[in-house]
Amino acid sequence: MALTQAAIIVIVLCACLAVTALGAALFKHYNPNEDEGRYNTSYEQGQYMRNVRMRNYGHLRAESISAVKDLESCYTPSASGYYPPHPQDYPNPNPPSHATTPL
Repeated sequence: MALTQAAIIVIVLCACLAVTALGAALFKHYNPNEDEGRYNTSYEQGQYMRNVRMRNYGHLRAESISAVKDLESCYTPSASGYYPPHPQDYPNPNPPSHATTPL
């Protein structure tokens, strides 16, 4: 059972990709770039980020235990951001009497 030329080309391409990926992984492992180390923040920066996170968690907690759970109730036609439904989404329940049925 002989392989076709197309199958041989696909196998060679996959082998080349595998060798290239293996070479890149080994190079990266044994010769790491010193500038790509983990970003180390200062203590003050860490404290600030922690405070902001805790404030945001506090806001989320307050929203989650509030009595109002309906997010759509705050949108009214007079409020900005309200978009009326498109007429074709809600067909007319009472079609005109002269409407014909399709053949």
